[in-house]
Amino acid sequence: MIKGLKSINNFDTGAPIKVLHVITRLLPGGAADTVLSLCHWQKVHGFQVELAAAPDPKMAETVQKMGIPFHPIPEFRRDINPFCDTWASFKLYKLIRSGGYQVVHTHTSKAGVLGRLAARFAQTPVIVYAPRGSIFHPTFFSLPMRWFFALIERLAAPWADKIITMSQSEVRDFLDYKIAPEEKFLVIPSGIDLVRFGRTKVNVAEKRQELGLPRDAFVIGIIARLSPEKGHSTALGAFQKVYSELPNAFLLIVGEGELKETIQQKIASMGIGDRVVMTGYRGDIPEITRILDISLNPSFWDCSPRSILEAMVCGVPVIATAVGGIPEMITNLETGLLVQAGDAEAIANCILRLKKDEGLKERMTTTAAKMAREKFDPSLTAKRTSQLYLELLAKKGLKG
Repeated sequence: MIKGLKSINNFDTGAPIKVLHVITRLLPGGAADTVLSLCHWQKVHGFQVELAAAPDPKMAETVQKMGIPFHPIPEFRRDINPFCDTWASFKLYKLIRSGGYQVVHTHTSKAGVLGRLAARFAQTPVIVYAPRGSIFHPTFFSLPMRWFFALIERLAAPWADKIITMSQSEVRDFLDYKIAPEEKFLVIPSGIDLVRFGRTKVNVAEKRQELGLPRDAFVIGIIARLSPEKGHSTALGAFQKVYSELPNAFLLIVGEGELKETIQQKIASMGIGDRVVMTGYRGDIPEITRILDISLNPSFWDCSPRSILEAMVCGVPVIATAVGGIPEMITNLETGLLVQAGDAEAIANCILRLKKDEGLKERMTTTAAKMAREKFDPSLTAKRTSQLYLELLAKKGLKG
């Protein structure tokens, strides 16, 4: 039962409210982590929760351990594919129609469109859409493609009772492209696992040795998908400047993605291969975060990167670009340092400043940790989302 909320049982039958979460691809990363955290909380608090997505071997074990029924939709693709998209939507329709869900909550753009369409045809009482980021940034698509996607989003907007965004910046993007009126949106920031990141203990020397880092290294870390919008090229340029002044500096790049080979080639061409470690996918992010001296987010665009909050909770100072929803997470010189996107020199100067100014580092990490714990508790995210379900069901006379 959810403290502070009315009964979560179905008004007519007394049975738990059935919720289907739909996400395009259940890949390791912020969107999947947020959805799984929400599923877990809702299951614990009495909802009957199920999940549909394109399967991923790395996440399958996690879902199985959570005991959440999983419905694989292998036809889900990130890119437009008329055959796969049609088939995926049809499979979702059959699932939703037979499942008797009171709420269908779709996450990410592709699942958002196909899931809302399927739920609408299946006459689901409440449909909620969470984009998990904006697709309207030049980093992702050309202007004609952005307007094409805007048209699709505009057509699909009425199919959802509410659109949940992670930041006001995301809302502004949707309003700029005239997707829906402002009252259609609700901002609910995504939380992070405060217990996992806040209480994790790590032997710094041993973990650094495991990763191929010297014990006394000054480690700058980027934990992000290896994709164009994440700004790894800028980080490499900044690190080259830092390395010339800090001979013990190392750059740790954690994550997988389509730019892996490109980044490797750039590292080699810059002659810094002996000072940059690429780990690929890792399941021990809390431990890795705690061995960092600085957490860097050099994105050209980002909505609400979890790595920033994770670093804050772990007491690691953050340098990030002032793009997307990041300025809503970081107050410059109070909870972190903000720079303009693409400015390698500014990033380098911030790194050197934090290396020299222990007082600033201590003040920022203390304030940031307190802010992250107060504002980004995942239970608050889940409770606000669940409360929204109940309010929407009540408006339709389906909750008492």
